[in-house]
Amino acid sequence: MNETAQTQIPRRGFLKLATAVPVVGALAALASPLLRMLKPNVARFDLLRPTAQDTARGDVIIAARLSELRQPWDFKYFVFTQRYPQYTPQGFKAANVPGVVVRLPYKIRLPLEWAQTIGKEPRVRESDIIVFSRICPHLGCIYNYVPNYREITAGYGGYVPPPQRQHALMGCPCHLSIYDPADRDVPGRVLSGPAPRPPRTFLFEIRDTDIVVTDVEPGGIA
Repeated sequence: MNETAQTQIPRRGFLKLATAVPVVGALAALASPLLRMLKPNVARFDLLRPTAQDTARGDVIIAARLSELRQPWDFKYFVFTQRYPQYTPQGFKAANVPGVVVRLPYKIRLPLEWAQTIGKEPRVRESDIIVFSRICPHLGCIYNYVPNYREITAGYGGYVPPPQRQHALMGCPCHLSIYDPADRDVPGRVLSGPAPRPPRTFLFEIRDTDIVVTDVEPGGIA
């Protein structure tokens, strides 16, 4: 093979590549509207509007009734369902978030600064009722509400709360993180264990005699 033939082979390859790029681009442009139709949170053929973020939406539920939480430290468990946009025939995937409603002995300012990130305005900012997710921020285990602090000492790693915290606490049985639901400065404050932050909270409102949960703080595990 002479030198001229050797230089023609790379040139031919370059020309093939140069002609293929526009073809691939044209196919991608044609496929883009079809791919957008697969997104469950995008209207069909709405080609010019930017796609919305895949934000989870929760089912508004009655988590408890005021009559069930008459006394300080009364509590009730519930399950909140979130729907995440997914590429499925239903257009979403449902996930259950366990929660707990607690009646505190005094009012505190609720840690709901996160509500603005999902475009919501808290209806209740200060209350003697607080609603936590029961997903432990450490590794995602389900923690327990423990009405008797002595059970925390006996069954959750031997932690002995100081006198001002000798009341109902929350404890994770997996890695023994302990939380104080009634801390005035940081509700859900981590008292012991590896958890990096307090449990996430729920937005709620009082409707007649019902405690209605509307949204959960985004993030899941910290």
